[in-house]
Amino acid sequence: MLLRRIRLLLPLALFAALTSCEYVRLLRPSVLKQLNPDVVRLVNELPAVDDPNGRVVARLFAHGGLSHATQGRDGVFRDVVTIPENQFIWRPAIIRMARGGELEIEVHNADQNLHAIFAPSIPERQAMMLPMHTAGRVRIRLDQPGLYWFGCPISNHAGRGMLGLIMVGGEVPPEAKLDRPRQRRP
Repeated sequence: MLLRRIRLLLPLALFAALTSCEYVRLLRPSVLKQLNPDVVRLVNELPAVDDPNGRVVARLFAHGGLSHATQGRDGVFRDVVTIPENQFIWRPAIIRMARGGELEIEVHNADQNLHAIFAPSIPERQAMMLPMHTAGRVRIRLDQPGLYWFGCPISNHAGRGMLGLIMVGGEVPPEAKLDRPRQRRP
């Protein structure tokens, strides 16, 4: 029975990953709950993003998933990211922060390859090497709402899928908002 459901849902998931970020919102809640009970809550909190970013977010969500960084008593957000064995992905690939602040990411490299994390931060980016079967922590500061990308700068790892996204929530200050109309893309 479970195998039959997987066979039915797998083509839908693959098609959806290649189309847009809205795919998950279009699935019936009963289908989402069968896949993972937490998916409905997480997906409903994804912010709307423009079309090019939406497609990338959809692919990251389909391959690596989404998690919410938890805020500790000290005010620092924390999350754990794993690099699975024989896969060039981050799991989860999307980290959601409720608002700007410090984020501590604990990274576990379960792969046989050397990896690294190159993460955005204010005032300067943070980098950390991850030899095979090791773990480490990187602490970054993201003060403003927005989308921040991180990846593995080694060889072609980012090109093979080792990209991740940190979505920082909160209200964008009026002076940072663009007041021009949407432009057509070439």
